[in-house]
Amino acid sequence: MEKIERPLLKLTGNEHRHLAEVLRARTGDKIILCPNDGRDYVYEIRSFDKTSATLSYVNDCENDTEPELYLAVFPSLLKGDKTEFEVQKLTELGVKKISPFIGDYTVQKSEKSERLRRAAHEASKQCGRAVIPTVDDPIRFSDIIPALGEYDVVVFAYEGAYARGKRLGDVIKKSARRIALVVGPEGGFSEAEVKMMSECGYCPVTLGKRILRAETAAIAGAAVIMQLAGEWE
Repeated sequence: MEKIERPLLKLTGNEHRHLAEVLRARTGDKIILCPNDGRDYVYEIRSFDKTSATLSYVNDCENDTEPELYLAVFPSLLKGDKTEFEVQKLTELGVKKISPFIGDYTVQKSEKSERLRRAAHEASKQCGRAVIPTVDDPIRFSDIIPALGEYDVVVFAYEGAYARGKRLGDVIKKSARRIALVVGPEGGFSEAEVKMMSECGYCPVTLGKRILRAETAAIAGAAVIMQLAGEWE
């Protein structure tokens, strides 16, 4: 097979700092670059200094870490850095899209979307993904409902659903290829929001007997959905 000739690449800024300070890379080392196209590109470091690294192309191959399931999570914004933590862990679990919302009981009313996207980018590098999940700008809770029609299954995780709601095992089928998980804020969903979802045909789903923290519910819910959908077999 004829070797593909590609121009030398130069890494600067944050990517250079990551290479030097986190990976502790040196001249001659081989590294993997992932330009968010689903492939891994192997490059060799040709030269290295305090501000940049020059790389030469070696080869590339398809990255096999991406799940077949398209899982989107719609979480409420959370206080402090909890939303950023949530984005990191959902990225590691293979979630394809994260769409934060502001609900009736959401305390945090705004968030810097670029900070969340940067968290998804860094988490993708850490866990070896070649596709960075989409992180949308926060919107009102009512505005996420039209988007839910794009999914085969909608998991509306409601803390008051244990006695009368469905279980995850009842709604997740291996044949489903697009699943949405909706998780509320620290104070849960309001009665108006539960009614709004029910009127649209989205029945509450329980995540168990215990009331989970909002960030725990999103992360644990995503992990169980991945397992039930056959992504961890």
